[in-house]
Amino acid sequence: MSLFKRWLGAAPQSAAPVALAAPVPLRPLDAIPVVVRAEIIDQRHRLCGYRFHAVARQHGTPLAESAMVAALQEARVPEFAAQRLALIPLSLDAVTFGRHLPLLAPHTLFLLDRRHSELPVEQLAGRMAALRASGAQLALRGVSLAPEEAPLLAQCDMVLLYLNEHSLPAFQALIKQLRQRYSALKLCVDGLESWNEQRMCLSWGCDYFMGPFLTTRDEADSSAKVDQSRMTSIELLNLLRTEAELPALLDVVKRDPGMTYQLLQWANAPANGLGTQVTSLQQAFLVLGRNQLYRALTVSMFRLGASKHQERDESLLEVALTRARFLETCSHLPAAQRDELFLVGMLSLFDVLLGVPMAQLVGSMQLSPEVREVLLENRGPYGPYLMLALLFERDKVERALELAGRMGLDVDRLTQVGPAAFLWAQEALHYTAAAN
Repeated sequence: MSLFKRWLGAAPQSAAPVALAAPVPLRPLDAIPVVVRAEIIDQRHRLCGYRFHAVARQHGTPLAESAMVAALQEARVPEFAAQRLALIPLSLDAVTFGRHLPLLAPHTLFLLDRRHSELPVEQLAGRMAALRASGAQLALRGVSLAPEEAPLLAQCDMVLLYLNEHSLPAFQALIKQLRQRYSALKLCVDGLESWNEQRMCLSWGCDYFMGPFLTTRDEADSSAKVDQSRMTSIELLNLLRTEAELPALLDVVKRDPGMTYQLLQWANAPANGLGTQVTSLQQAFLVLGRNQLYRALTVSMFRLGASKHQERDESLLEVALTRARFLETCSHLPAAQRDELFLVGMLSLFDVLLGVPMAQLVGSMQLSPEVREVLLENRGPYGPYLMLALLFERDKVERALELAGRMGLDVDRLTQVGPAAFLWAQEALHYTAAAN
């Protein structure tokens, strides 16, 4: 089976919704946890990790910490944290009873909230020291520069700050003093709405950044132009979607040496299991097939060209793949509609990726009326599905599940679709990177 059939493709059986485990019998529906994630971006604009936590299906229903830990285990967060940063909220009671131990991994970072503890500093510092002694790394929210709080900061690897909790002068002063007193401490700032805010915090010395800014258009790219490789990809996507003949496809690819090289690389990927090397474009098209090539080109749009934002583009690709897979597998729609929902997920970030208005992009592509309507107006038959994905991404779990209920989706099943889509995207990134 080819690389793209395995991870990006749509053989009939693999295009069906992901098979998901049934809920535990007699478990109250409101107690079923929903795992949610928030992206963490580093100074190079890489998506270096996530903050993970789990909430009850009804936000008003308390979720026991043991249930959260079990949910994160089931979502394979410790496996993820073996490679990348996983920031996980933790109570001080969890430290006492060792509840955190199943989540320990090389890149797990437990987040404690100073505001939720009335313990004296000495006792709190002792709990933090015990947590570190178990092999854990620590982040702290609610920090203070008061001298008596110094033992807490001495135990930390990171502090989590919220931009909207301070005036800008006070926030800048806080960062400056933390940098001066604790030079090894990593600073993570949450609540960033725009790339301008991210750049401001970066210039002040912050290390990590959180908030919805990653999936918003950067005002600095307002005059951006789509490079030739990406223009070639759009032209090729249009030809594939309109069932153009092979000679027309070949003519487009031959105009771009980079695209020619990429197609041959894909066709000769080891996962295709070919006994002889593919040396011609015609062979490459036959090996890859139209459907798999269409998806592969859509993914490659995030990696083509001499982009000055390569790290950011790769981060966007991860979000887009997760979103696309969620849309593809969240319903039992016919295969053709699920395939279009995958496309919606990928295209929904093209305007951010390329720095041009969505209307301009949609106007240059051959798309179905349903896909055009959701991308331009957030309406039409696919509109509720895209809104559902966005609500989950923004931790609006209760609203997302209410919408899912109105859509007639299996609400219980959706609690597992999200983690499954995330894991699929991680594996897809690994294999597509190996093919490039």
